[in-house]
Amino acid sequence: MRKYVLVLILLVLAFNGMDNLRELTNLAIVTSIGIDITEDQKYLATAIVLDTSSKENSNEGIIYEAEGNTVQEAVRNIVDISPKKLYIGHLETLIISEEIAREKLMSTLDFFIRDNEGSNNFYLFVASGSNSKEVIKAINDSKESMKEKLLSSTRYKGNCNKDTLNDIIQDILKPGKDVLVNSCKIEDKNVKIENMAYFKSWNMQGFLNDQESIMLNILNNNIENTIITTENANRNIVSEVISSKCKMKLNKETNTINIDIVMEANISETGKEITIQNKEEMDDAEILLEKIVKEKIEECIKKMKNEYNSDLIGIGNLLYRKKDSLFKDNDYLSKINILANVDFKILNQGGVIKKW
Repeated sequence: MRKYVLVLILLVLAFNGMDNLRELTNLAIVTSIGIDITEDQKYLATAIVLDTSSKENSNEGIIYEAEGNTVQEAVRNIVDISPKKLYIGHLETLIISEEIAREKLMSTLDFFIRDNEGSNNFYLFVASGSNSKEVIKAINDSKESMKEKLLSSTRYKGNCNKDTLNDIIQDILKPGKDVLVNSCKIEDKNVKIENMAYFKSWNMQGFLNDQESIMLNILNNNIENTIITTENANRNIVSEVISSKCKMKLNKETNTINIDIVMEANISETGKEITIQNKEEMDDAEILLEKIVKEKIEECIKKMKNEYNSDLIGIGNLLYRKKDSLFKDNDYLSKINILANVDFKILNQGGVIKKW
């Protein structure tokens, strides 16, 4: 008897929730959604839905759009023109307009955070120079995955990061940490990954330049690969960074944060006056690259403190975790000293035979 009871329990557990199971053919699988604000202050949702009826190209998409007083209403209103219910469980990218990023970020993201079908493991972008509807149409026309473009940019350039919506929300909820969000723009009818947008108290303030995006990714341990160059025509050294680790330590007595950065790189190109044929020349090259990175990091931090006034590297969060009273000062960024130290290590010389 016990054997039959055990089998019955196992069957109940195995098929629990099957009443909520839906056929894939009854769902419209959404890969990308764009959210804009219309002139009459309504939300406009533009979605790319996989065309599962197409046998030639499984990535072919159909675009639907609808308006609503809320994000959920706009998304749900697409049902009026779509023969199937939208399913965002496989959403890859969410594009928001600059207007939303500057004024209505959290109220817009609220729907996606609370939706029980989604995992929040999709990528958020701010549309630069155009509305998100135009970006969505360009994505569909090009039939290129924004996810793959982003992963490629993080892998080879370093001016963006792989933070998902879940990562961004965690940063938003951290005391003393402002967020960075990837951006994109339409260029020659294609969608290009751009430098990151920076925020203050959940509202977008502007866009970073290329160098600032890379330096802040280094400071936030979000760098996979990037290029550091000395930018000196004849004595130029171009290095490919393949590893970067950053640590911050607080000295309460002096209100100082020491930032230690260890970078490993390969030499990929040199100017005609540069030769690396012995240990002394290798040491000189490392010192020169350390100086370049240190200068760029310090310039970025100075701009962050004095011009942007946004804590984009979590200085305040470190003060909060260390229970430092300075955290309670709204102007703590201007009162904290930040010192950067860079240890740059060259692993190889790009095929040049080591002679020492």
